[in-house]
Amino acid sequence: MKVLSLFDGMSCGMVAFHQLDIPVDEYHAFEIDKYAVKVSQHNFPEIIHHGDVFSGDFRKFKEFDWLIGGSPCTYWSIAQNPKARETQASGIGWELFQQYVRALHEAEPEYFLYENNDSMDNVIRESISEAFGFEPAMINSALVSAQFRKRLYWVGKRNPDGTYSKSKIEMLADRGLLVRDILDDYPVFTTTTGKSLALTVKRIQHGQGFDPVKYSAEHTPATNCAVRIGNLPNNDGTVSNSQGVRIYDINGKSITLNANGGEKKVQKLACMR
Repeated sequence: MKVLSLFDGMSCGMVAFHQLDIPVDEYHAFEIDKYAVKVSQHNFPEIIHHGDVFSGDFRKFKEFDWLIGGSPCTYWSIAQNPKARETQASGIGWELFQQYVRALHEAEPEYFLYENNDSMDNVIRESISEAFGFEPAMINSALVSAQFRKRLYWVGKRNPDGTYSKSKIEMLADRGLLVRDILDDYPVFTTTTGKSLALTVKRIQHGQGFDPVKYSAEHTPATNCAVRIGNLPNNDGTVSNSQGVRIYDINGKSITLNANGGEKKVQKLACMR
């Protein structure tokens, strides 16, 4: 099977095919985030990377089996600053989506899957549906995880006349997972390495992990601890009461385990002190 993936990130599309035991003969990815590409290259060295979607010639992937991807939701999400959020079929968010449409027309795959945020404005949702010729299916990741994330999926199969018809998506069964189900005890371990296993105090200041009691050039001990939830300190030491950085109860769902991204990443879970 041949796959063309746009906005590939760290190649979760390949992860999905592997988990479904679907063999992939070729996987071509378009992604510009260098860190995501490094993760992809480490896990799947067989993937062929092509860079920026705007410069892609998708005719090279004529009649591939799958086109997959979801253009960045940053511009359309309700989490965006209201002044910057795009609510019409225009702007950079729409231009990114148009590259997916261009790939669909140029590559003419047998199937395609396009995903994006359920919180987008109805005007954009209707415009996307018009471009594909059918309405999306909404699936909440809460059915199969401890996250509450509504996402829209347009999945189509190519017709003999070149148009696409909506593929049937069977709704997932609810596994009943809550935050408490995905929490592990912080394990006790000792390592005889000269480096910490990426669990240093410096990293916790940047919202990237739990910190051990201490570490040296010879040993890195860590202890079990209870998990703390709620309003944790920001990277600068301040505490925010924003909804975006809260997990209210382990008997519920979380949007993510971190709030924001990049240098502004904020933890939602940490060890109790």
